[in-house]
Amino acid sequence: MSKALNADITYRVSCVKYLDDLMASRDFAGAVGYFESIHDDLIGQTDIHSGTLLRLAAKAYSSSNRFPKALQLIRTAIDMISRLAGDTDALAECYMVLGDIFRDMSKFGDAEKAYRDAESIYRRGGNIADTGRALNSTAGILFWKGDLDGSLNCLLEAVEAAKSENNKKRLAYLFGNIGRIYTLIGKLKSAEDHIRMNIRLSGEFDDQVELGKAYLSLGYVQVQMMQYEAAHQSLDAALDIIRSNRMDRQKIIYLTYAGELALKEGRFDDADRLLGEAYTRGGKVADNSFLAARPLRHLAELYTIRGNYRKALTIANRSLAIFRKLDDAVEIGALYRIQAVCHEKLGRNDEAKKTFHSAISLLEEHKARFELADCMAAAGKSTVFRQGRRTMYLYRAEELYRACGIKPKVDEMQRCIGECVAPAGTGTMPPVDIDADKFPTCNNEMKRIVSHLRLLRNSDLPILLVGETGTGKDFLAKYFHSIARPDQPYISVNCAAIPDTLIESELFGYERGAFTGADTCKTGLFQAANHGVLLLDEVGELPLMVQAKLLNILETRKLRPLGTSNEINLDVIIVAATNCNLEEMVEKGAFRRDLYYRLAGITFELPPLRQRKEDIPFLLELFMKQYGLLNDEKPEPELVRLFVAQDWPGNIRQLQNEVKQLAVLSSMAQDGSILELSRPMFEKADDERANSLYARVEEFEKKLLVEALISSGGNKSEAARILDIHESTFRAKMKRYGLPEVLN
Repeated sequence: MSKALNADITYRVSCVKYLDDLMASRDFAGAVGYFESIHDDLIGQTDIHSGTLLRLAAKAYSSSNRFPKALQLIRTAIDMISRLAGDTDALAECYMVLGDIFRDMSKFGDAEKAYRDAESIYRRGGNIADTGRALNSTAGILFWKGDLDGSLNCLLEAVEAAKSENNKKRLAYLFGNIGRIYTLIGKLKSAEDHIRMNIRLSGEFDDQVELGKAYLSLGYVQVQMMQYEAAHQSLDAALDIIRSNRMDRQKIIYLTYAGELALKEGRFDDADRLLGEAYTRGGKVADNSFLAARPLRHLAELYTIRGNYRKALTIANRSLAIFRKLDDAVEIGALYRIQAVCHEKLGRNDEAKKTFHSAISLLEEHKARFELADCMAAAGKSTVFRQGRRTMYLYRAEELYRACGIKPKVDEMQRCIGECVAPAGTGTMPPVDIDADKFPTCNNEMKRIVSHLRLLRNSDLPILLVGETGTGKDFLAKYFHSIARPDQPYISVNCAAIPDTLIESELFGYERGAFTGADTCKTGLFQAANHGVLLLDEVGELPLMVQAKLLNILETRKLRPLGTSNEINLDVIIVAATNCNLEEMVEKGAFRRDLYYRLAGITFELPPLRQRKEDIPFLLELFMKQYGLLNDEKPEPELVRLFVAQDWPGNIRQLQNEVKQLAVLSSMAQDGSILELSRPMFEKADDERANSLYARVEEFEKKLLVEALISSGGNKSEAARILDIHESTFRAKMKRYGLPEVLN
């Protein structure tokens, strides 16, 4: 190699180092200026170091929002490095920069492809750490596209990569990103926990950029949870870091979140100013970017609240055009909600109804809980729907807000439900006296369910009861019949107990001659329950063909028995019950999506007995009297204690069977109290539970040992110190659990 060539390479290596240092210090303008000063020296050069300079320069131009130049440089770098080095980490780094540029331009499809190319190269080269980094970037793109399941799967895979590398710093980032996913799907408490972990770890590493992003995310979660004072504190903390570190993109996001907070607090002038500035700044980055479209969405909401519906629609349409290009389904669904409200206020009821349906369908599909709750709440308050459907929407909104942990919204929905289902002329439903109805519960959640059932007693909406086997779904259905239509039929059918070949004729009936063997007419269970209540127990077991017919009956309120063209008008309340996860069945194609949404309009989830132990003494007394073990006296306190101490995996049904068994033993025994007869049953259960607990404790202890070994890098003395036990004890436990001396 000639001295001149060697000098050229040494020069370019020094250039790489200097440019890399400028980028590390976030001096993007300085980096661009430096690259332009050495640009002429790179003309005609085709070595790895020149390719690296092009990659760094592309990142600098992109960070300065000069995207066309950035794309030109990174594509040149990719072409150069792929020819010189092939599928190496250097090429993967170029694809990562390409993905970053496309992401900042809001070209999410191109960004995802670039990140996946980088991931593939890293993976083939055995680079686990950077494979995780590429997965994390891909997760971010899927997040913005509304593919939350795909995003979460990428993040969880990245977590495994970070764990295998014991990379706590990357785990901190991943916790933050998982928190952002949980935010969008409405698991706000889980989101807050993950983001706080992100803040703690980022603080330990003094990563100011990540810390600023984390405080922004926390503030956003607190805005959605209506914890406004806490949100102000988090956003203020984020702003201090954003200013200190010249985080231009995060400043736009801050303005958007602060504007949304002002909007929710009713500070409309502040909201207008903050969102307007966010939109202006976002438009300078890229007109068709998320940074510009999100402030527009909230400005549309602001003008809707102020009553300027035409301007709100104009702004919403501008935002919608951008989000359609970005393929952001959740934001599109939220904008449909705003449009629907505006259409209603402008007297376009048919358009409003159609747009509400589009919004709900889109948000349900992408599982965006609190956005869906907002949409359901708006539909429930809308006059374009009939009372029954409005009530259904309000119930679903309340359920979603409850799942998200947004209590003020839960309270608001309960007030709206009371007003919506109130008897004509009263304006509101009178308070419910649970005790007066003698429903057997002391549990607050069960009281809430009973209260809501009483509100629904004058409605014909279908009701879905979900819960573990034995939680009392059938009893609750009977109770509802007793307060809704006590003088009319009550029919209960177990869908799992009827063979598939017979279930259609059993439910819907048939005319004579409808099929071979139909020698007489048969009245179906739907017709038998007409004007009353029909319980479809284990509704998840219905065959798909029968599900289709059930959906038609729910929609038309008409029944056509097999073998006839005559339709029977139906006035029956459907109560469906299941211990299955119907949502999972819908995803697997085992349950019709349209039927699920029709049945799940008003859903009540019954808590298992282990979560309502305050009901056990009452139930024990009830069943003991039913089986002749008590008259007017109360059960012995020690017997009550024994019953309360059990977990009852079979719930109320198991408790009832235990009392029935006691009654049999009591009739057979010559002597001995009920308490003494019950002890052997509970001693056996205690032994089984103790064995199960012992196994769980061992598993947990083993997990702690492994984590301590990983944290200490395999140093057993250090691992023992972490767990605050003696090293000899630590070594003995390793031997006991068969842990290897070195953990890979």
